Amino acid sequence: MIALRYSLFLMVGLLIVSCGSGGVTNPDESAAKTVSNVRADSSVGWVYYSLDGDSVVPSAQADTDHWDVRMAYLKCCGQTQQVDVLLNSGTSGPGSTRGAMVSSRFENLRVIPVGIQLRSDDTARSARIVPPNVIGSSVMFVYDIQTHTLRPSPDRCLVIQTSRGNMYKFQFMSIYQDAVSAPTLDTPLGFYHFRYQRATNGAW
Repeated sequence: MIALRYSLFLMVGLLIVSCGSGGVTNPDESAAKTVSNVRADSSVGWVYYSLDGDSVVPSAQADTDHWDVRMAYLKCCGQTQQVDVLLNSGTSGPGSTRGAMVSSRFENLRVIPVGIQLRSDDTARSARIVPPNVIGSSVMFVYDIQTHTLRPSPDRCLVIQTSRGNMYKFQFMSIYQDAVSAPTLDTPLGFYHFRYQRATNGAW
C-alpha cells in the first residue's frame, strides 16, 4: 500500500508544471519556453534574464555576462511612454549577446533568416535593437489609442545569440499582470510575459 501511494505521488509530481513568477513552463532545452509575470524591482529599475540559464539573474550580477536581456521597470496606469528592452552587449552591458528584430510571428519563424545581421546593442535611442518608442510602423510594443494600453506586436520577434553562442527566437506576449486579454488603464503594468526557443542546427 505504501509503495502504491509512493508511486502515485511520483506520477502526480511529474505531471505538475510549475509556473510562478519567472518560472519556465517546459524544462526541455529544445522546446519553446514561456515565462510569466516577470517584473523589475522599482529600486533597481531593471530585471535581468538569462536565456541559457532559463532564469532571472540577480541585479548584483548586472555588470557580468550572466544575463542576456534586461527589461525596464514600468510605472503603472498610463504613465509609460516607452518600453526599454536591451541586450547585454555594446553600451548596455559587458556581455557579447547580439540580436536583431525580425518581422515574423513566433510560430512562423522556423529557421534563422538568411542574411540576418546580428549586432551588439546600444543605449542610444536611435541605435537600439528593440525600439523604445510605442508608435510607428516598426515597433516591438504598440500603443492602442482607443484604450490607451500597450501590447507587444504579434508580428515582431527577436533573434538572439547569447554570449555562449546559442541562438534563440524570442517574443513578448504581454506586459500586464497575468497577461489579461483586455487590459485597461487600471491594469497593473510592467509584468513581462515572453516565450523563447533555442535553435537546433539553425532551425526551430
